[in-house]
Amino acid sequence: MAFGLFLFIALSTEFLSFFDAITKTGITVSWLFLNCALGWWCFNLQRKNEVRFADLPRLWAGRFAAFRQSLGSLTQVVLFSVLTITLVVAIVAKPNNIDSLCYHLSRLGYWLQSGHVEHYASHIERAISFAPLSEYVHLHTFALSGGDRYFQLLQWLSFTGILFYVSMLIALLGGSTSAMKMALCFAITVPIGVLEAMTTQNDLVVSFFIIAAVYYIFSFLKYSLKTDLFLLAIAVAMGIMTKGTFVFYTLPFALYFLVVLLKRGYWNVLVTTGLMVVMLTLLSNGPFWYRTFKIFQSPIGTMSSGNQNDTRDHRVFASSVSKHVFLHLGFVSPGDRYNGYLQQVLTDFHDRLGIPLDSPSAGMPFKMNKLNFNEDFAHNFLAMWLILFGMLALPFGIMNFQSKLYWSLTFFAFLFFCYFIGYQVYGSRIHLPFFMLMAPAIGLLYSMLNGIIQKILILTLWLNALPFALLSSTHPLLSTRWFFEEVFPVINKPLQLNIQPEKLYNLKQKSILESTPGEMLWGENWPEIQEMVALIDTVNAQNIGFDFEEYSHDYAYQYAIKKEGRRFGHVMVRNPSVSLEDKDFRPDCIVSEHQNADIIVYKGVTYHRKWSGRGRSLYIPN
Repeated sequence: MAFGLFLFIALSTEFLSFFDAITKTGITVSWLFLNCALGWWCFNLQRKNEVRFADLPRLWAGRFAAFRQSLGSLTQVVLFSVLTITLVVAIVAKPNNIDSLCYHLSRLGYWLQSGHVEHYASHIERAISFAPLSEYVHLHTFALSGGDRYFQLLQWLSFTGILFYVSMLIALLGGSTSAMKMALCFAITVPIGVLEAMTTQNDLVVSFFIIAAVYYIFSFLKYSLKTDLFLLAIAVAMGIMTKGTFVFYTLPFALYFLVVLLKRGYWNVLVTTGLMVVMLTLLSNGPFWYRTFKIFQSPIGTMSSGNQNDTRDHRVFASSVSKHVFLHLGFVSPGDRYNGYLQQVLTDFHDRLGIPLDSPSAGMPFKMNKLNFNEDFAHNFLAMWLILFGMLALPFGIMNFQSKLYWSLTFFAFLFFCYFIGYQVYGSRIHLPFFMLMAPAIGLLYSMLNGIIQKILILTLWLNALPFALLSSTHPLLSTRWFFEEVFPVINKPLQLNIQPEKLYNLKQKSILESTPGEMLWGENWPEIQEMVALIDTVNAQNIGFDFEEYSHDYAYQYAIKKEGRRFGHVMVRNPSVSLEDKDFRPDCIVSEHQNADIIVYKGVTYHRKWSGRGRSLYIPN
């Protein structure tokens, strides 16, 4: 059902856009048609006695109860506590992740005011070049609900969906109940996953499609069900439409699928699956790729090119793998001696490779993490160590061939990713698919440990995950200000952890239960934003021009300034999308993060600076 809804949203959005019908009415009517079609289909199924829908809720409830009971008390507590906390935060908190404010959500306002999802002039290239499926879902959510209350549920529901596929993969690979408990607890306690479940980013969404595609590959090879092929094709199309990392993490599994089909002589399956994948991928992704190509001469734009490795040098590959792994291994320690030791190990390794640690051809300058509660930078210390120990123990583990094959393919998926993508300080979140794929593998291997050790391990993972659920640096359920001012100094100084919270961005926050939406979006800048908005209201500006940086908080500006009848547009754009600037758009004022002059001229109109804040100015014509 979820796959059908995703496909419907993707295709209906492009269809409505063609008729300039991306409006509340247009989207509502499309859902009414879908509901009518589903109602008619269900009526026919019931009339033919193929299914009794009245019995389904009772059947599902019974199966879920049996499944829940098989998990045991500890696993249920871990799952319920993390899912409940993240659900509360996802609903209560305003979407305030930096990437969400820059481009994930900023697109929605321009799409709705124009009535279509065609590209528009934007200083933020990612808003008109990065894959749009998650944003199409948010577009429908916003149009149907009239607000952003439910935006963050997409990632939370994807997190929940991943857990279902993890459990199904365990069963498919012949794992025990103990393996399922360990796998589920591993997946739900990965810190970066916990944090992203409360945001409008899309790494959990793409992880959902990745693990679903992997499940349908293994399921078809075992049961030969044709429905698996159709669902696999949808997973591929929707995964590519979500994020480019889909390709890297699924390629080893796709190659394995291809080899097995050829070995078995399943030529008809290969052709049918290939045609379905190509057709659905082009149907859903083609229009967006075409729009992007017209501007950037590339269907994926240019913003991702800076993350690519130099694939001509094997030393760069070895460097990339080591840095991607070490990204997760840092931690707090007295005098930072633990991190210092690891940094030296990594430096020595690069000396032996004959390549600098911070070689430009192998990604960004390397930085050891200590402890971070931000959804862009949090690393997965325990999870990575469990994977590394698991790799060492794998040859000695008593597992069936399919389980070891799954381990190997997941490991190759990570290597393939590292081969093409260089190290980034925010790389933890784009490793999410790897950790989610690793969950069944971890469950299968570590379920062979003594039962008491398994429970201790699950308890440790849970206790490690709870602070990330409760103390997110952007939307904490508990006040991080209280923790870092009252509790942390008692730990920091005696243990010589050398952490200076006052120098870390956005760390000391009020609880989301005590914060206003404006404070959640703008933090300490909210009072000055209110001043700017008051001036805009005073002059009754209707057309608002934005002169932004690539990393400007476009959506936060829209949220603060929005008013009935107001329109927004990017002006004085400095990238190829300048060709899309609306020639008839005449701003009544311009919010600029570029200009320093007292006077600017745009389209023959002279604008005077009437207000200035930290990194922003407001220009109004006399």
